[in-house]
Amino acid sequence: MSNDPYALKELDGLAAFDEDGKPTKSRIKDVKSALKIFQGLRKADEQSSVNRARVDAMFDGASPYNQAQLNTSGQGLKTNLNFGEAQRLLDISLSAYVDLYSSLEKLVEVKGTEGEPSEITQQEDIVSEEITHLLRSWPDFHSHYLRLCTTFIKHGTGITYFDTPDDWKFRVGSFADILIPRQTPASESAIDVAIGRRQYHMHELFNFIKNPKAATKVGWNVDEVKRVLLKNVTTHGRNNNRSLHEDWETLQAELKNNDIHEGYQNPTVSVLHFWVKELDGSISHYISTETDPKKFLYEKISRYEKPEHAYVLFTYGVGSNGTYHSIRGLGHRIFNHIQTSNRLRCQMIDGAMLGSAVMIQPENQRALDELGFTYYGAYAVLSPNVNIIAKAAPNLSTGVQPALEDITNQLAQNTDTVSTYGPQQSSPYRNQMQVVADMDVSTRLSGASLNLFYVSWNRLLREVVRRVVTGKKSDPELREFYTRCADRGVQESFIKSLDLARTKAVRSIGNGSYANRLVALRELQSISGSFDDVGRKNLTRDIVSTRVGHDLADRYAPVAEGGRPTIDSKIAFFENQQLTSGNPVPVVSTELHSVHLAEHIPALTGIIEQLDAGQADPVSVLPALQAFYEHIALTAEQLAGDPLQEGLVGQAKQALQYAEEMINNTSKQVQRMQREAAEAGAVEGAPQEGPDPVAEAKMQEHQMKMQMAQQKAELDMQIKQAKFEQEQSLRDAKTAMELQEL
Repeated sequence: MSNDPYALKELDGLAAFDEDGKPTKSRIKDVKSALKIFQGLRKADEQSSVNRARVDAMFDGASPYNQAQLNTSGQGLKTNLNFGEAQRLLDISLSAYVDLYSSLEKLVEVKGTEGEPSEITQQEDIVSEEITHLLRSWPDFHSHYLRLCTTFIKHGTGITYFDTPDDWKFRVGSFADILIPRQTPASESAIDVAIGRRQYHMHELFNFIKNPKAATKVGWNVDEVKRVLLKNVTTHGRNNNRSLHEDWETLQAELKNNDIHEGYQNPTVSVLHFWVKELDGSISHYISTETDPKKFLYEKISRYEKPEHAYVLFTYGVGSNGTYHSIRGLGHRIFNHIQTSNRLRCQMIDGAMLGSAVMIQPENQRALDELGFTYYGAYAVLSPNVNIIAKAAPNLSTGVQPALEDITNQLAQNTDTVSTYGPQQSSPYRNQMQVVADMDVSTRLSGASLNLFYVSWNRLLREVVRRVVTGKKSDPELREFYTRCADRGVQESFIKSLDLARTKAVRSIGNGSYANRLVALRELQSISGSFDDVGRKNLTRDIVSTRVGHDLADRYAPVAEGGRPTIDSKIAFFENQQLTSGNPVPVVSTELHSVHLAEHIPALTGIIEQLDAGQADPVSVLPALQAFYEHIALTAEQLAGDPLQEGLVGQAKQALQYAEEMINNTSKQVQRMQREAAEAGAVEGAPQEGPDPVAEAKMQEHQMKMQMAQQKAELDMQIKQAKFEQEQSLRDAKTAMELQEL
């Protein structure tokens, strides 16, 4: 008996202490004990299995009545149709879950622990992008994700697990594939034993023991695997008389060459995975065949440190009593309503057919035998001795229709995790938000459903990242992953040092709805003036991606090479040092120009204030003024087209006006000082060498004025052009919205 307070007190075949009262090394004694546990859990799950099968049949289009019973009772012609309401609701819900990952550029967010703070974010983005690429490049990822979401929606549970500690590719099952003891609380840490059923092809089992020494070292029983392969292989189609059951070498050679004819009669071997929680919380892993096992195919005590390293369960809440088997999904909530709705619709069709039929009553048996129609053009003549029964057509609108409408309304209320109802077309209060919502007939996930799914989705992706980080380089896909990261400047040491506990799934904007995502992005646009440059660029990227998809987004809003710049403030600080020395600094188009202006403008203002206070030498600061003026003017040009930066651009223009005035005054002051110095030298009779300082000063002043005038004209032209384009875009958007509303 386990010391875990949540563990079951009685589970045949599962021990905790030996006969002397000492803790056992392993809670499963042998393969017979394991098989006994499996048979007990399968027996206990029989009724639940039947219920799940009925729910699955409803979604698959099963008829509401048993057709064989109808035939037996003489009602074989009764309408017996499934009208697909359940499948429609499933498709609606599933589309929302698909949007949760298809709308994202990055599925996962990682956190680094090594490197310069200014570089960590950039490398985190690269690793996240490459892990996303790794997952989406896996051919089975989409199908596994769809199956996970489908089982989660249908039955309220979904289970993902891993075959080995190294493989980052997860598999998906349900309670039909994974057996868990009944009355187990809905918590992975409370599971004493979980049993997974898998079908393996011959070559898959053989690959595990292809290298016998290595296989034995990691826990495989090579002889037992050989026995299973020899027992299950067939000789169908072979021309020789040698028995493969007695010749392992021949079987081995044919498996290596893919020559084995096992696909005709024995395509797969049914295998059981046992995950057993030991007393220290670790998970032991055992593998055996489902039928006639002699020993374990695989045995490894404490193979996994934690349950989530072996499997991750997706649950819609904790059920009615806190146990896994009390959890119910969409199928349970709608089953009775769907069955009743299908039967009412069938009744409506039968009533309509009955109402449109001609009722004929023969007077005797002979009339019935001779009953027939003779057509003469537009007329039909009945046999004699029959009477036409006059009847009124049934009024379905007062009988079946109200009941059907009530059932439909109740069904909508019971499926409040999805909503397909937008604003009424006839509503006089429709606005732009409602127009956008009308464009999207898909669903939105409720906050509860979304959060419950993401709790487990976070754990699963965290485990995938852990396996990628700790995986073996022998995996060609992982080797390619590390190569791609290295090519982008991220070294293996950074990846190995990731803070795995902070790894999480990236959330989709709009809770799985395209319309809701548009509405959210529009609301963000209204407050984007408070964002920094990076935030606005990210917003633009999200808007473009929503409209055209991630694959085409780079054509309109490409991601800056090198990831998110985070050190522009520091760069601007060092630029100030160069500009203060009078050295020109080029303006790069990919910079965060608002950050640079925020650093440059105060520096320029400080120089001007020092000159006004007489605290600076005009001769020494004049080159600095000129350098700052040119750099700030060019930087402001980069922001002139952004309406959200009008305030900052205005500050720059005001600073440039002050700087222009100060440059003119300082230039005149320097010229005067140079003239006075020259006159003093002439009086003293000192020889003058080189060009005339007065003429040189006048030439510099003239060139400076011409340059400043040109820059000012270009800046004004840029601002006017940007303003015109902005106004034109607003007019186009307004026209498009008006057309859309019409």
